[in-house]
Amino acid sequence: MQSIWITALMIVSMTLQPFTGTPERAVSDHSFASSTLTEKAIPAFVYLDPLELKVILKTYEGSELIDTKIQTETIWAMEDFWAAYEGWTVEDQSIGEVVFQKQLEIA
Repeated sequence: MQSIWITALMIVSMTLQPFTGTPERAVSDHSFASSTLTEKAIPAFVYLDPLELKVILKTYEGSELIDTKIQTETIWAMEDFWAAYEGWTVEDQSIGEVVFQKQLEIA
């Protein structure tokens, strides 16, 4: 269930990124909304650029934080992103950032 919410938030994050394409008609032309799109026009929810996310990886041993890594991920497919962090649990998430945690076994 958590992964469904996370995926939904990622999709929202992608749709909130600024549109960098150039539609054939200006935004102030309200007829654009009711007309059919031509081959050159790109809908606002389609992006040609990948999603960039700040990823924070926290490793815990018991209740003690023992390591934190911060990196930027370029995401072309969400399936690949989630597969890369299999075994990690989402601790926190906001637009543009995901915090994962991993609990180490205490020997």
